[in-house]
Amino acid sequence: MLHRQRIHFAPGWEARLGACRLDTFDAAFGCAQGTVVRRSGSSEVRRVEVEVEGAPRVLFLKKSWVTRWAELRSRVFRGRLFGASPVRREFANLAWLHEWRLSEAAPVAFGEERRAGWLWRSFLMSTGVAEPMPVDAFIRDVLPRLGEAERQVRRGELLRQVARLVHAMHARRFTHGDLYWRNLVIAQQNLARISLIDVPRGRRHRREPGVRARAQDLAALDAPAPWFFRRTERLRFLLDYRQTRRLDAGGKALIRQVLELAAPMRRKQLAHVRADAPPESAV
Repeated sequence: MLHRQRIHFAPGWEARLGACRLDTFDAAFGCAQGTVVRRSGSSEVRRVEVEVEGAPRVLFLKKSWVTRWAELRSRVFRGRLFGASPVRREFANLAWLHEWRLSEAAPVAFGEERRAGWLWRSFLMSTGVAEPMPVDAFIRDVLPRLGEAERQVRRGELLRQVARLVHAMHARRFTHGDLYWRNLVIAQQNLARISLIDVPRGRRHRREPGVRARAQDLAALDAPAPWFFRRTERLRFLLDYRQTRRLDAGGKALIRQVLELAAPMRRKQLAHVRADAPPESAV
């Protein structure tokens, strides 16, 4: 078939979306309800409020489309023509994370439109996190407003919870691939409720991920960290992640990899956080 549309639902969601008239590809992709959270030239994330079984629910609708032929050619083996599409991979990844209780967001549906086999338009729909706040916003906007004593307590708790979350993810042989601060979301400012989101590049490994694979995730977290956390706090984070009190040979090898991978990302990730403070203990 030269032109094909398909939509896949998580269990129990086909009827629910049907009641909202969002159960076809065109209806879901063309949805203009709610508010735009993020938009670029070829993608959009929209927050949509719907009524599901008599109760209000918040869904997030991530759409992507092709604007240039070069986009197809550059990703021919990454789901545009061959292999699973990004939305299909993210749907599966989010399902795993939700099952493991590493994300409160759950997949709802994904859809694909292909023309002559090429992926032209796609969407992913997921449930929302209650009163979400990305970790970068919490560090930038919330922590500075707290008193010194409370700020120290909250900084320590944040780092412990993120270390716990990343350790649990890697223990499941899963790497995120885009583990930047903005892709960690706190629910209702409760640091015990941090969710992993935005996982199209996530990968479930057959064996325990190697040092470099784990270091890639940790480096994304560490990239802007020197501007906000002391060197001792960053070291404590890695010790908590490794669930040890002492830095052994394996820990030192991991730190070397993290610092090597984080170095070229630091300025770009600081710009994403949009902070002006000079580094306290830049490496």
